[in-house]
Amino acid sequence: MHKQNYPRVNSMRFNAAFWLLAACLLFTTTQPSSAATSSVVGWYSVTVPAGNSSWTCALVCADLYQSAAVTVTADPSDGKALVSFPAPGWTGGEFTKHYAEPMSGTSAGLALDVLSNTTDTLKLDTTPAAAGLTSGMTFVLRKHCTLIGLMPDGGGFLPFNDSIALFQSNGSQRLYFWNGTNWYASNGANSNEIIIRPAQGFVIQSNAILTITLGKGEVCYVKSTPTKIRASGGVPNLVGALNPLGTTTTLGALGITSSLQPFNDSIVTLNPGTLAQTGTFLSTGSGLINGSGQNANNTSLPAGTSIVINVDASKNINLAPVTVAP
Repeated sequence: MHKQNYPRVNSMRFNAAFWLLAACLLFTTTQPSSAATSSVVGWYSVTVPAGNSSWTCALVCADLYQSAAVTVTADPSDGKALVSFPAPGWTGGEFTKHYAEPMSGTSAGLALDVLSNTTDTLKLDTTPAAAGLTSGMTFVLRKHCTLIGLMPDGGGFLPFNDSIALFQSNGSQRLYFWNGTNWYASNGANSNEIIIRPAQGFVIQSNAILTITLGKGEVCYVKSTPTKIRASGGVPNLVGALNPLGTTTTLGALGITSSLQPFNDSIVTLNPGTLAQTGTFLSTGSGLINGSGQNANNTSLPAGTSIVINVDASKNINLAPVTVAP
C-alpha cells in the first residue's frame, strides 16, 4: 500500500494488486505484436478514503477489430469521416457505444466516437481533415468503458450512499449512484451505459474508507499503446495514467509535458479527502517545474489517481504508453 495525494481528498492509499486472470488473444487482423491492448486482463483494487478523491480507470475493453482502412472519405451530407474496411463481417448499426482509435498520424491514440456503421464502414464524429485521417491508416475498434462494464457488481460502492462524479466538457459534473443492482443518475435515470473515456478521471465521494474494485466486467484490458485525450479549454480536465500494473508513477512519466503550452497550461495535484490543491506545475516545453521554478518531473503520483490539467485553448494531450510484461 502506498500513500497518495489527490483532488480534494485526504490521505488515501492505493492497493496496487492487479490480478492476472487470463492471457486472452484479441480480435485483430494484424500480427499479435501490433495489438493495441496486451494479453494481460484482470481487475485491481484501490483503497478510497472518506471524503472526495480523484481516480481514473486504468483499463479498456478488448480490441474488437484492427485493420488498415481501405478508404477514408467525407460524408457528403455533413463532412464526417467515413472509414471503410475489407469485409469485416459487421452488422449494420451494431456499434452504438464504440470508438475507433487511429494507430498513426496526428490523432494516433485518440478515441474517435463511432456515430453509426454499415457492414463495412464506420462513420466517426470528426472530419478527415480535422483528425488527419487517410486511406491505408490502421484503426482499432473498441467498445467504450461504461459504469456497468467497469463495475458490474458496484465495485464496492455502498448502495444509495457513495457516488462517482464525471466531469463534462463544459466543466459541469454529473453524479451516479449504485442501487445494489444498477447504476443510476441523481435524477433517477438508469446510467449503466454512461461512458468513461480512456484516461478520464473521476471523483469518488465516500462516507467511509472503501475498497473499490475496477475491472470485473468487460473493461479489463491493459492498453499498451500511446493514448491521446482531448482537453477542454477553460475547465478542469481530470486525467490519469492507463497503468494498473505499477504502484506509483511520476508527473514526468505521464508523457504530457510536450503537449502543454510552455509556462501557460498547468497541472494541478489534489489532496485526497478535501480535493484541496497541493501543487501547481508548468511545462517548460521539455520538463515540468513547480511554483518555485524547481524541476518537478519526479514528483510522485500514486498509480490509479488522476490530476487536473488546465489549458486555455482546447487541445489534444498525449499520454505515454504502459510497458506490459505479463
